[in-house]
Amino acid sequence: MPFFSVVIPTHNRASLLREALESVFAQEFADYEVIVVDDGSTDNTAKVAAAYGDRIRFLRRTNAGPGAARDLGLKHATGRYVAFLDSDDVWFPWTLSSYWRVIDACYEPAFVCGECIRFTRADEIKAVRPAEPTYETFVDYYAARPQNIWIGTCGVAVRADVLVRTGGFPEGFINAEDSDLWMNLGTAPGFVHLKAPIVFGYRANPESASKVQSRTFEGIRQMVLKEQTGKYPGGLARQRERWHILTAHVRPASLDCLRSKHFQSAWWLYRNTFRWHLAESRLKYLLGFWLFALRGALARGPHRNEKARHG
Repeated sequence: MPFFSVVIPTHNRASLLREALESVFAQEFADYEVIVVDDGSTDNTAKVAAAYGDRIRFLRRTNAGPGAARDLGLKHATGRYVAFLDSDDVWFPWTLSSYWRVIDACYEPAFVCGECIRFTRADEIKAVRPAEPTYETFVDYYAARPQNIWIGTCGVAVRADVLVRTGGFPEGFINAEDSDLWMNLGTAPGFVHLKAPIVFGYRANPESASKVQSRTFEGIRQMVLKEQTGKYPGGLARQRERWHILTAHVRPASLDCLRSKHFQSAWWLYRNTFRWHLAESRLKYLLGFWLFALRGALARGPHRNEKARHG
């Protein structure tokens, strides 16, 4: 049993997959397995993967979205912890060793998250250097709510047994599927925020699915519905913590909907979380939303009667 199972979903990123894999094989910590899940690629992804032979386990499935691909990798994972890396991002040589040191020091918490650096060209991250791990610990993820910690999928290591109990990622072509998973892990004992060193490079890829606004809306909408129907853990005792985290996702998503003139989608997010924002005293957002909406409506001009595509 390896300590880490590294799961890499990919879809038509043969040109970048090799760079991601090389960053894994450059790890100082060597006790890991690598699982690459091809989510219905039509390029030469299989050829790139084949060059690594038995150094990786290569799985293929029909295109069903990143959540489904990661879940397939999870089913084949044998490690004690599962770490995710997207095929357009990279790790640093100390990534897994930093996770391991924190996991060992903190008595195997449910999950660990680390920081990233954004880049467009590989030379932009050459100056990133290792550092002694510095971190903060919490009883669970919900307890970290006041810190407003951003969690990138490629910067986490989750204990496999805990991850399996959550049911994994939601499936479908949506964004924020990772944020939904963190919410499902909300009360799992032990959450650690690794503040240093930086553990992954997040590529600013204009073709990334995370840039598709309609997918983001749908992902956030599903999270709101799950909270409304009581599907996240913690019950009433942890409700305000969940609202704080969820509204932090809703605000930028609703404003993005306004900017792209998807007013019905924006209105859906606003009205369905109004009480949550009011409880959080987010008056600036509650009032500012209407200013954004008015500005967008005035800018519509001759298209003012066109229906929004979402909602």
